[in-house]
Amino acid sequence: MTEQSQQSNATSSREQFGAHAEKYAASTVHRFGPSLPMLLRLADPQPHERALDVATGTGNTAFAVAGFAQHVTGLDVSPGMLAQARARAEREGVDNVSFQDGSAEHLPFPGAGFDLVTSRHAPHHFRDLGAFLREARRVLKPGGRLVVADQITPEGKQQAEMQTWVEVWQQTRDPSHFRQRTGAEWRSLAAEAGFTWAAEQTVPYRLDFDWWTKQSGCSPETAQRLRQHARQASPEVRRALGLEFASDGQVAAHHEPMLVVRLER
Repeated sequence: MTEQSQQSNATSSREQFGAHAEKYAASTVHRFGPSLPMLLRLADPQPHERALDVATGTGNTAFAVAGFAQHVTGLDVSPGMLAQARARAEREGVDNVSFQDGSAEHLPFPGAGFDLVTSRHAPHHFRDLGAFLREARRVLKPGGRLVVADQITPEGKQQAEMQTWVEVWQQTRDPSHFRQRTGAEWRSLAAEAGFTWAAEQTVPYRLDFDWWTKQSGCSPETAQRLRQHARQASPEVRRALGLEFASDGQVAAHHEPMLVVRLER
């Protein structure tokens, strides 16, 4: 990946999430969604540990981990999201979290400085997931762990069709989306980065179409393109993604499997 494409990806995420930071700060799906308790269970943060939350957004995961760890650093490329996180820390009097700007693919920290690294609902925005995994391993102490939660593309007989449909679906809704990997892709990249795959759990999410499109600021025209894309989905895609349609034939919701995995250094 070139420096120019990395910068383009950071700019896209910065603009997308900066424009909608208040929505993400208020989102119950992001603040209390079922992947969070599962991430905490697999991460098992301890009172003496220092943690890093990558692509922290408005800090939901960082604040959750901070309830157990000594200190948590939240990292994100979006100043708007970080402003929301800092405001929440001040408002709630949480003094063992700090937030700073930085990229997942180039973590601005020396090696072996953290016991735990987390990243939730974010890696599908990373253009170079392998680089993030290598960087996460670099900043972890020996014996440390990386726990991530991210949406995955179901695997099936028509995998190429499935992947293409998913990417159009996600990128139309949110231009900062890059790729929704499969579980097999995660396993392969984790192994290449030198991690041990220690534990995993898939958590289902049901996402209401109107909420899902409004959350990312879709225009009425974009929402209509997504409805048309849903109507054109093959039977296998409809089953795998759990597409739900209302009585008028319009898409009402879809389901996203969320992989939560613990990787050990």
